[in-house]
Amino acid sequence: MGQSKDRTFKWSELCPDLLRCVLERLSFTDFNRAKYVCSSWHSVSRGCVPKRNQIPWLILFPRDDIINNNNNSSCVLFVPDDRDRVYRTRDLGVDFVRSCCLATYGSWLLMKDTRSNLNILNPLTGENIVLPVTSDYFVPPALPKYERESIACLWIDDRSKDYVVVWHVVEELLLTKKGNNTWRRIAYTHWEDGKQLVYEHKNQTLYFHGYTIRIWYLSGDEPLEESEFFPPAHFAIWDFITDRWIDEEKYLREEELFVRELLDGGLYIAVSTVSGEVYKVTIVMQKCKRWLFSVSKMNPINLCWQVIDSLGDEAVILDMGITVLAKDVPGFKRNSIYFSGLDYGRKNPDHIFVFDLATQEIEPLPQCVFSSIQFSDARWFLPGF
Repeated sequence: MGQSKDRTFKWSELCPDLLRCVLERLSFTDFNRAKYVCSSWHSVSRGCVPKRNQIPWLILFPRDDIINNNNNSSCVLFVPDDRDRVYRTRDLGVDFVRSCCLATYGSWLLMKDTRSNLNILNPLTGENIVLPVTSDYFVPPALPKYERESIACLWIDDRSKDYVVVWHVVEELLLTKKGNNTWRRIAYTHWEDGKQLVYEHKNQTLYFHGYTIRIWYLSGDEPLEESEFFPPAHFAIWDFITDRWIDEEKYLREEELFVRELLDGGLYIAVSTVSGEVYKVTIVMQKCKRWLFSVSKMNPINLCWQVIDSLGDEAVILDMGITVLAKDVPGFKRNSIYFSGLDYGRKNPDHIFVFDLATQEIEPLPQCVFSSIQFSDARWFLPGF
């Protein structure tokens, strides 16, 4: 009998049907790694339908005052289920670096350039949608890149590229949609300081967070404002101290100590993509570098805020103003708040983290995220692949 020779197994020679079954079970990041193993794996991957991304990513924007010939016009991406490395987008050009991100939706960014014109950009594919100019409305000259001057919100469909953009500038609330060649006024806000805009597309509902929370329904030919205003949602220290009506003397002592330790704070709203409920998230940073988070839910019957201890299986993506289902999604922490700092100018790595409501603890990001770029802003977003 002739002696059989051992045959070295080659991974590149896996049966295409078997390889396709394996690839379609991988997470989004593992799928993208696997398809670059060899030419045969890459060929098979083209016929696969990878798992839809279900976890938030962090995008870091480059500083425009740093002269760097090495991909200075690209962003850095951090994917929580791939903590050992970061990714870079393609080179997006000098105009992008000088622009400011006002909002995100899916894989898209709403950008404002130095001339105060807006465009919708996909940093992963390079697709760009130029929005109408605002020549019919007064828009002040752009302030330094990340100094707060206006707020906006975005919704866009990945396939049809239908979009809705609402922009609050000066005292006007402006709207444009795909097919429009101009902006239309929704309302005057009467010098009310706008802090946040959230658009919930399922019910085509717009939430304007100023001194109160005002609501418009955009499903009809004309925007319809909700007749009953939600109660004030401005920052309030009583979200963190005892009720003054129980023991006013104790309340005043706690108030004094609280104010003495207060360094910074803010307040956001978030709309549940699961139930449509509205949440209030109050945040305090103390001088001892301790962070405090309080979450309340709007009672739709008596229109008052009720403090809650848990978000259940949902998580808040604060930059998007939404909560999403995080149960049984690897790399996505349920009952948590994805936080990237207070207001604009979010440049401090210590202010970018995931806050666990159950443990009241912070999960910091790995150092590799911040050592890879000198950044001027950071946002959590939810790419929809």
